[in-house]
Amino acid sequence: MATELLYFKDTYQFKGQSRVVEVIDSRNLVEDTPLNKTLKKHQHVVVLDSTLFYPQGGGQPTDVGQIVGPQGQMQVKHVVLYNDKVYHLGEIEGALNEQEQVEMHVDEQVRLRNARCHSAGHVIFSIVKKHWSDRMTERKGHHFSDGAYVEFEGLLPEEQTKESLEKLVNGVVDMDCLVLATSSMVDGKEKRVIQVDGFEPNACGGTHVQSTKELGKVTIRKIARKAAQNFTKISYVTA
Repeated sequence: MATELLYFKDTYQFKGQSRVVEVIDSRNLVEDTPLNKTLKKHQHVVVLDSTLFYPQGGGQPTDVGQIVGPQGQMQVKHVVLYNDKVYHLGEIEGALNEQEQVEMHVDEQVRLRNARCHSAGHVIFSIVKKHWSDRMTERKGHHFSDGAYVEFEGLLPEEQTKESLEKLVNGVVDMDCLVLATSSMVDGKEKRVIQVDGFEPNACGGTHVQSTKELGKVTIRKIARKAAQNFTKISYVTA
């Protein structure tokens, strides 16, 4: 059964209720599959019928927090999405039992830090697409606050410095642009897209702020141009 992804609906919902579908002691996993190797990094695994917890992926780190039941709780330290099912990894104190109603508590500080970092990357993607789409296409983003960057095929013009790009980015921040999540047809399939108001949308399954003003100041740490590989890496940090 697929897990309902509640974090798609509201980045700012940090508490909610769900039902336990499965509880796994990873020490009992025998098959040496890629999924099991990940699950074995923590002792306990819980599957819910719906979740507020964002699973690591798409360049964004996992949510953390707690799952609290009538007889125990789990400290959620990592979250994984595999074949439409979300696995919550951590350690259980007491007991969580299948079919129990539980409360989810997502760490608000971590969620919003990750959302700001991810949205800042999309602002950079959007600016590059608007100004240099004839020579650059997005390749990937790494939206971890301790080393965030976005990469592009193609070279950013040499006249664009850290300072000039940073000015463009913070100009969008100061405009207080809405960050909208919608659905769109991408390569013939319906996908979730994120659009900074006034720019083209990008396919994305992550969590985002509602407005660019929430980003505070964005600093461009480094622009690395690799002519031989024909790509540009832009490193950044949010306030």
